[in-house]
Amino acid sequence: MSEDEESDETLMARVAAGDERAFARLAERHSGRMLRLAQRTLGSAAEADEVAQEALLRVWQHARRFRPERARLATWIYAIVYRLAIDRLRRPRTLPLELAMEIEDAAPDALEAMSRASELARLAAAMATLQPRQRAALTLFYYDELEGAEAAAVLGVSLRAFWSLLHRARQSLQQQMQVPAGLDVGTGTP
Repeated sequence: MSEDEESDETLMARVAAGDERAFARLAERHSGRMLRLAQRTLGSAAEADEVAQEALLRVWQHARRFRPERARLATWIYAIVYRLAIDRLRRPRTLPLELAMEIEDAAPDALEAMSRASELARLAAAMATLQPRQRAALTLFYYDELEGAEAAAVLGVSLRAFWSLLHRARQSLQQQMQVPAGLDVGTGTP
């Protein structure tokens, strides 16, 4: 059986035994989702990269602690990413200097591209106002396509609490997206 065909749990058992190739394969399988979860939770690609790297380091260091009978490997890994991201949000924040130097390309080729970019920016801004747990719930369920039970396990809440959290997040996001850009949310005036 090739490494591509091996299950996460089999690869993780090899990682626990110190197999670096198995670890590289696991990292390759999961790093995209790890980065997406971290970035959606934190709102910063640079910080998300740091969180994903720290999460991978912890997976390597604590591989022997993983218990496949308690959770899927993906759930275990995403829970590590989520906790690291929340810890980072709790710290006082300063913007890295490299963000000040980024220049966005404001000249898309078509009006439709501009409209889509505007809607995505509004969505990102609305998501940024949500509580971190609500952002994470939306990200896990819609972007990472985890099942409710798995997403609840990542967040460390019951399935019922997860559905409630997801419902509140969707309502809040929907309310914010209904307000036309440029209007004050509190009064509905410009």
